[in-house]
Order: sequence, then C-alpha cells, then structure tokens
Amino acid sequence: MQLEHEHPIAQAHDARPGSSCQAHSRHSDERMQPISTLIQPSTTQHCLLSNDPYINLPVMGIGMTGVIHEVGQDRVVKKAKRHHPGPTRDPEDTEYLNEINRETLKNEIDVFERLGRHQGIIPCYRTSHYGIELARAQEDLESHLNEYPEREDALKLRWIASLIESFACIHSCKVFVDDIALRNILVLNEELKVADFGQSILLPRDAGMGSITENDLYAKIEILHLGSVIYSIAAWQAHKYFFFNPENPDLCWPASFPDVEGVLCGSIIAKCWQGKYSSIDQLKDEAHLLLAGY
Repeated sequence: MQLEHEHPIAQAHDARPGSSCQAHSRHSDERMQPISTLIQPSTTQHCLLSNDPYINLPVMGIGMTGVIHEVGQDRVVKKAKRHHPGPTRDPEDTEYLNEINRETLKNEIDVFERLGRHQGIIPCYRTSHYGIELARAQEDLESHLNEYPEREDALKLRWIASLIESFACIHSCKVFVDDIALRNILVLNEELKVADFGQSILLPRDAGMGSITENDLYAKIEILHLGSVIYSIAAWQAHKYFFFNPENPDLCWPASFPDVEGVLCGSIIAKCWQGKYSSIDQLKDEAHLLLAGY
C-alpha cells in the first residue's frame, strides 16, 4: 500500500497490497448494508464533525481507508479517511467511499472489543465513531528488518513465540485477521504487537476455527501468511506473500517457497507453508515443544 505521508508507526495499514477493490469484493459485500440505509443527513454529519475531538491533529500516515493522527508522544488515533467531491468524483461516489471507510473503522472497533487486552495486540485505549486511540509504536516489523542489523537468535525466538501465541489468542476469540503482513505487526519497546484489524472477520462464537471458511479465507491461509512472517524474522529479511493477490485469481496454493534448510524454526515454517497445520493451536503446541529445546 502506498502512503501519502509515511511514519514508522502511523502508517494506515488498512488495505491489501495491490488492490483495495479486491479487499472490498471479498469482505464488504457481506458485511456492509445497502448504502442508502447508512448515509446520514448532511446536518447530522456536520454535527458529528463539529464534535470531533481529533480535529486538526497532526497527520502521521494516510492509507486506503484510514488516517493516523498524532495524539501525543505515546498515542495515536486512527480515523476513517474522508474523501471530498472533485472534478473526477461526484458526491454520490464520494459518500459511498466515505461510508466504506466508516464501516471499515467500525469493523475494526468491533474486533478490538471482541479481542480485549492481550500482550501481543497493540494496546487500544479508547474507541468511538470518531476513531480508535492506540499505543504509538516505534515502527512496523518490515521497516525494522530492513533498517536494523540481524539480531540474536534469543530475540528472534522470543518474537516468533509471542506472535504464535498472539494469533492463537486471536483465533480463540473467533476472529480471522486476514491481512497478516509485516507492515501490520508493530515494534513497541522491542515487543511485537499485532495491529490493523480493519479487514478482519468476526466469526460466530461457536465457530470451529479448523473447519470454517469465510469469504474464501480459512485457518490454513492465516497460518500460511504467519509462516511468511516467522520466516522473515528467522532469516532477518522481509518475505512478503499474500494469498489473495491479483496473480492468484484461482486461489491456488503456492507451488514453491524459499529454502528453509538451516533456517531457525525451519521445520515449523515449512509446515505452515505446506498446509500441515489445520489450526493455529496445532502450530502453537508444536512450537512450544520445538522452542523448549533452544
């Protein structure tokens, strides 16, 4: 995703790489109500804007559906991006885009409320229809891997174990993250925090995470993406792969992967990529056994 303004933490990571239209086609059709039922009268919109506590805060990052503003040295707020009519966009199209952005923010609020507090999830301090107040991290994991020398195995293993634990917790709350990527994992005081749930899917409370499929997404794909993140940490180089990309219109499982021979946690990474784990709990259990040997 391209940003108009970049900042280590404040990147508004709320669209899949390559195509925001693809993201909405997979998710928003099922989650969003007809636009006519959602558009507020202009007077109501004006009232909401005039009461917005986050007006005129410095902009730190702009994404496809959200904008990150600086609240203080240790806090940011994520707001829905607002488009304005112009020569190439009429008012109806503008309001449609704005409603998508508001619904994406609302979905993320619902996910944070479902997840609650967890050590491996970016702290969420306050939510409202105006925005989501979050802890301000130093940078995202992709930037960290690109900018800093390779770290010792002890830290790599700690990060890998914490991510597996975090995603196991998220799945236990019956949530598919969907956009599992290096740019959506933040570094906060040398701890990894999962962030950006705008595209995430809230599943029924009684969902079987090893068997449920929602909008073509299922647990093995989440684990496939997590495997790429684990590999990136272990090899200390950014490996970016996304299953739902324009080059994979038939949603075929990848045929080849980087060589993991001699790579830290290589056996776990290979099984993530090969679809050998039917649930994150299986991955978690095996990781505990493997990491206990280090």
